[in-house]
Amino acid sequence: MSNLARDHKNSAMIKIHIAKKQLNLADEDYRAILIAKGSVSSSKDLDHAGRERVLAYFQTLGFKPKAAANPKRPTRPTPAPEKLKLVRRIRAQLISLDRLPDTYADGIAKQMFGVDFYEWATPEQLHKISAALGVQQAKKGVPTK
Repeated sequence: MSNLARDHKNSAMIKIHIAKKQLNLADEDYRAILIAKGSVSSSKDLDHAGRERVLAYFQTLGFKPKAAANPKRPTRPTPAPEKLKLVRRIRAQLISLDRLPDTYADGIAKQMFGVDFYEWATPEQLHKISAALGVQQAKKGVPTK
C-alpha cells in the first residue's frame, strides 16, 4: 500500500470513529451499520468503497465533518513589496543549495534575529540572511549567479 493510500485510509478511519462519537452510537448499533454497509464487523476491515458507504450513511444520520482547527502546515507569509526582491533572492539561493526548504531560511532568521519566518525580517535582516546563505553557497562551491 502506498503512503498516499495509507493516509487516505487512516483519514477515513478517523472520520468514521469521529462520526460514531458525534452520533453517540452504541457499540452494537455501530457494528450493525458496519455489517449492513460494509459486510464486516470491524472498521479496519473495510475497503475503500465500504469506508465511503459507511461515511455517506453517517452523513444521512446527521454527521457533519469539521475542518481541522489548526492545519498541519502553516502557510507562508506574504512579504511586503519592499522586501519582495530580497525574499526572491533568498529563495533562489535555497534552490541553488540543493533545493533546501524555506524552513532552512526560517531557522537562520530564528537563530540570528528571533523571527519565526524570514519573510517577517526587516530588509537589513534579509540582507544578512542572504549573506549567510552566500557563505553556505561558497562552502559548497555553488555558483552565485
